[in-house]
Amino acid sequence: MPVSLTSDNAPNWFWPAVFFCVAALLSFEMLFLRYPGLQQDEVLFVRPFLRHDTPLYAWHIGVLQVPVMSMDYLGALKSWLYWPIFRVWPPGVWSIRLPACAISAGTLVVFAAVVRRTAGPTVAVLACALLASDSSFILTNVFDWGPVSLLLLGTIAILALGQRVFASGRGGGLAAGALVAGLSLWYKAAFIFPLVGIVASFTVFNWRSLAGISRREWGIAAASFLIGISPLLAFNLSRSGATLTAASGLEAAPAAEKLRMLQRTLDGRALEHYMFRSKVNEKLELQGAPLPDLVMGWYRDSRFGPGSGLFLSLLLSLPAFPFLRASPLYRPLQFAWPAFLVSTAFMLGFRDAGAGPHHTVLLYPAPHFIVAASAAGLAQLRPRFRGFAIVAIALAIASIGASNLWLVRNYYRAARHNGFSVYWSDGLPELARAVRAKGMPATFLDWGIEDGVRIESGDRVNVMDDRTPRAGILYVGHCPGYVVDAAAAQRFDRATNVAHMVRNNEVTVRDREGHPVFCLFSLQ
Repeated sequence: MPVSLTSDNAPNWFWPAVFFCVAALLSFEMLFLRYPGLQQDEVLFVRPFLRHDTPLYAWHIGVLQVPVMSMDYLGALKSWLYWPIFRVWPPGVWSIRLPACAISAGTLVVFAAVVRRTAGPTVAVLACALLASDSSFILTNVFDWGPVSLLLLGTIAILALGQRVFASGRGGGLAAGALVAGLSLWYKAAFIFPLVGIVASFTVFNWRSLAGISRREWGIAAASFLIGISPLLAFNLSRSGATLTAASGLEAAPAAEKLRMLQRTLDGRALEHYMFRSKVNEKLELQGAPLPDLVMGWYRDSRFGPGSGLFLSLLLSLPAFPFLRASPLYRPLQFAWPAFLVSTAFMLGFRDAGAGPHHTVLLYPAPHFIVAASAAGLAQLRPRFRGFAIVAIALAIASIGASNLWLVRNYYRAARHNGFSVYWSDGLPELARAVRAKGMPATFLDWGIEDGVRIESGDRVNVMDDRTPRAGILYVGHCPGYVVDAAAAQRFDRATNVAHMVRNNEVTVRDREGHPVFCLFSLQ
């Protein structure tokens, strides 16, 4: 995609069309922003701002404690960026999610600029329209539990800077791109998947543009990359390679599960079941089989069908690719296809990578560019039939857009009427009020509850981390059928029986649809 074919002068209609797509994207995101509860992974970066919370790894500068790593493979870059926001706007649903929406809008604008210089303004607007209406892009950005919003921006920034290298043959863009790559890898090690695809494709198909870069410029680029990734390197030096150790301990997911998730991501239905209930009384199967089998069971049926036409269009674009050799869009596609396929193959081969939509969406926005550029290229092939081809291609692209909008509508109906899975329960605000009303120290027994309750309560809950059964503590967990960590629940029940204690003052907190999701109790 860094291949540059067009001038820097955009037609008068181009930027208004792009900002219309941006406005549409933000409008879609605003539709969903307030509905689901805060999810545990979504708010990991907020922990440094909560009372008595210690980062996994921090730098100490005088009396300051600077968070560096939130998990073995997740850096604290987002915490740094949100620090000035939380200084004036305390953590909450809107202050957490709205900036992520702004980042996605920036991604769309930079994407438009890159594609315009690469493939022309028409392809750029078509690709932006497809991306702005893509349910997977919309939802993974507004809720950003991956996290992915900064990584997608990082991908586009690297492509934009690589474009500068190709156009000028100088190393300034190379150094900046290397810095972005290093920062993105520190932020989340999973950025290695899109990065490997981009670097491999750029090296193979644009290597001549690197010939004019001096050793000094290469040295600056290498130093820039090391500066960006240095927090991750420092953490691993101090913790004996904790990131690699954590990666090697991940369970491998079957290729069939990953391919199903890739399909569901591209056709926009990856968040059905997993986040949005497919029907109002749906309850995810969380126990009783290995997780990959459970996940495959979730996605066996769909009420949001038929989904986006992007997946089918991408499949059709592959056999069409060889026929586009005569098109000026062939070279950009020659970069995009290998980058996408190499990144996909890397995900398929690495443990659990690609088993969730927050992984597969990191392949974006290559599919949208490929479909838009392939459509435009096919329309240029036969001058004698160009009018017919343009109408046919326009109808095909319009049908993808229409299928995207239909899917957004289905998600919105589900948000209003069906509610959300246990991971994003909309009963969380009510739970926070119930915990605060009890006025007791609270111990959280299951995954995915504590941080959301602390944020929703304004960090006014006195949290006790010790799960030893005793009196005077409010225990908070999921009700039967909604338990995420069954092993932890069983350990607590055994310890309660050994201590000869029984539950007392049990309270059930329901979500907005009336499902009994959370259970509170004390012991005596």
